[in-house]
Amino acid sequence: MSDKREDRLLEPMRMWREWYQKSEKQWSEMLTDVMADEKFGKTFGHMFQEWLHAQHMISELIGQQLAAFNMPSRGDILDVRDRLGEVEDGLASLTAEIVQLRRTLASKPTVDAAAERPAVRRTRKPSSASEAAPPDGGQKH
Repeated sequence: MSDKREDRLLEPMRMWREWYQKSEKQWSEMLTDVMADEKFGKTFGHMFQEWLHAQHMISELIGQQLAAFNMPSRGDILDVRDRLGEVEDGLASLTAEIVQLRRTLASKPTVDAAAERPAVRRTRKPSSASEAAPPDGGQKH
């Protein structure tokens, strides 16, 4: 008895699924026939070109209105976004280079700079204090 009850409950679902499959097949065949028609293709192409032209005109009009209010257009914002992306990429590159330089410097042993430099040998004697002073006693006139 449970099988009959399940069949009764599933029957509407089965009927709906069959209807859906048949409808989908009919729509698919009809749209395929319509799209294959050259006349429809030309008409649709013409309508699409007109729509693109209208969209372009509206975009220009909105851009002019935004410029009149000293506000950025969509194109202006996209340009700023692109430039900001380039700046972020440059900063990321510089950050990576700085990190690499820090690692390189940290891995080198620290050496005393004075010990590494050879002593400079003097060949001339320093002048005496009297010779170094200007003749007028260092006073400006």
